[in-house]
Amino acid sequence: MRVYGYARVSTQEQAEEFDALNQQIARLRAAGATEVLIDIESGRSDGRKQFNQLLKLVQQDNVDQIIITRIDRLGRSVVTIHKAMEIFVSHNVNLRVLDAPVDPNSPFGWFSINQMSGLAEFESRLLSQRVKQGNEYFRQQLKFCVPPFGYTKDENHRLTPNHHIHEKSGKTYFELAKMMIDLILEMRSLKDVCNYIYTEYEIVFSVSGLRDWVKNMALQGHTAYFVKRKKGINRQPIINFNTHEALITPATVDAIQRKLSANRKYRSSAKSTRGNYPLAGFIKCTHCGGSMYRNVSRHKTRTEYMRCVNYSKPGKYHCKNSKCTRLRQIITKTIADLCKNAPQLIEHLEIQSATRQVINAKEIEKLTHELSIMRGLRSSNPDIVQAIAKIEATINTLSKPVKMVDRGSCENAKRKIAIASQATFWQSLDDSDLQLALAEFVEMVGVDSSGTVTPSFKLPFSRSSMHP
Repeated sequence: MRVYGYARVSTQEQAEEFDALNQQIARLRAAGATEVLIDIESGRSDGRKQFNQLLKLVQQDNVDQIIITRIDRLGRSVVTIHKAMEIFVSHNVNLRVLDAPVDPNSPFGWFSINQMSGLAEFESRLLSQRVKQGNEYFRQQLKFCVPPFGYTKDENHRLTPNHHIHEKSGKTYFELAKMMIDLILEMRSLKDVCNYIYTEYEIVFSVSGLRDWVKNMALQGHTAYFVKRKKGINRQPIINFNTHEALITPATVDAIQRKLSANRKYRSSAKSTRGNYPLAGFIKCTHCGGSMYRNVSRHKTRTEYMRCVNYSKPGKYHCKNSKCTRLRQIITKTIADLCKNAPQLIEHLEIQSATRQVINAKEIEKLTHELSIMRGLRSSNPDIVQAIAKIEATINTLSKPVKMVDRGSCENAKRKIAIASQATFWQSLDDSDLQLALAEFVEMVGVDSSGTVTPSFKLPFSRSSMHP
C-alpha cells in the first residue's frame, strides 16, 4: 500500500525552535506513512510546493492513503480543503486524521471535515486580525524593524545613530555611514564605492543594496512605512517626519538624486545591445565558471572586451581573473578551431549517429504473452514443447539491439560542418548572421587569466538556420 504523510508548519521558527515539524513527522511515520511530504509555509497559501505535489500524485493514482495529524495541516481555507477532499474521494484515497478520526466517504465524516475546515479558517483570520492590530500599534509607536547601516535601535525600538566602534577603522558606524555618503558623491559610480569600502573597511555592499540604502528615508531622519510598492498591494506610504537624527540633509538628497540619474543615463541607451553580439552567453571564465560580460572602450575605436562578472564582486565571490580579452580575438580563435577540428567532428558524428538502437517492443510483448499462455498449459506434448522453444528463440532474436544510422540527419549535419570548415564562409557573415551560425556549433568558450581561449563544440543535429 502506498501511504503518504503530509506535515506542515507556518514558519521556520516553529520547525526549529519548537520542534513542531519533527513531532508531526514522527507521528506520521509511527502511523505507517512510508514517505512524508513537508511544507514550511502558511496554510492560506495555495502555492505550497509539496502540497501540490501530493495532489498531483493522487491525480496520477499513485497514492492509496494519506495521513495527517490535524485537518488544518492541509490548509487554513475552507475552499482549499474542500477541493483537496474532492480530489481524494474521486481517486479513492483514504484520508486518516490522527487527532480526529473521520471517514470522508460518509455524510457525517464529510460534515465533520467541513466543520473543522471552517474552524481552521476562523482561527487563521482571527490570528491575521491580531497581527494587523499589533503592526498598527508598532507603527504608531514609531518603531523600526531592521535599522539601516549607520543606525541602531534604542530600548523602545526606535532609530538612533549607531555609535558603536567599527573594529577595523576605529570609527563609529554612524561616522562610516557619513563617509559613504561623501564617497557616493565623489566617486564615479556606486560600484567603485562598493569596491573601496570592502577593500578599506571590509564592509560588504552590493550595488543595488547601496542604491536602496542611500534612498532609505531613515537616512533623512524620517520613519516611513509602505514606501516600497508590492505587487497586488495598493497602500499609501506612511511617513513620520523628523523622528531621529538625520544622516543627510535635503540638499545632499538632491545631489545624490542627480548623481544617480547621471549614472543611469551614462550606463543606459535608447536601444540596448546587451547580449546582441556573436558568442553572447557562450563565453565563460575557466577559473570560476562564471559568465563574462562585454565592455566597450571609450576610445574612438570602440574596442569590445570580455571580462569575468565575478572579478568585481567582493569577498568569497571574487574571481582572480582580471584579464580583459578582446571579443574579436575570442571569435577568431573559435572559428579557427572549428575549421581545424571539422574532420574530427564529422568522424564523431558518424559514430554517434550509428549507436541508435531499434527494438520491436510490441512484437516482443505479444510473443511474451503467447509464451506465458503456452507455459501455463504445463503440457508434455512434443509439438507444444517445440513451439515454446521456437517462440523463446524468436524473442531472443528480436531482443538483440539493431544498429541503425539516421542517414538524413547525419548527412545534413556533415554538410553543415563541411561548410563551417571554410574560412571564407565565416568572412561573408555580418554580426547578426555570425551570432546565429556560431550558436549552431559552439557549446562553450572558456577564457582564462592569461587570455587563452578554449572552445568546445556540439553537433548540429537539431538546428537548421545555416544554409549554404
